[in-house]
Amino acid sequence: MLAVGDAAGIAGLRPHALRHTYATRLRRGGADPAQVQYLLGHASVATSGRYFRAGAAEVASVVEHVFGE
Repeated sequence: MLAVGDAAGIAGLRPHALRHTYATRLRRGGADPAQVQYLLGHASVATSGRYFRAGAAEVASVVEHVFGE
């Protein structure tokens, strides 16, 4: 059986990468952590927490948005 990415012609793509992208886009789009938890089917919001870690560029962007003029 081919991996999802191989079947689609995208080498290295795996189902978890799609799930991670889905959760990350929900979060960046303003979804509440509890909503992401529900949509991912996690029993605890702590399990969904891995999708809420921001990288340095994202943190800098938020700080600039809030405090920049």
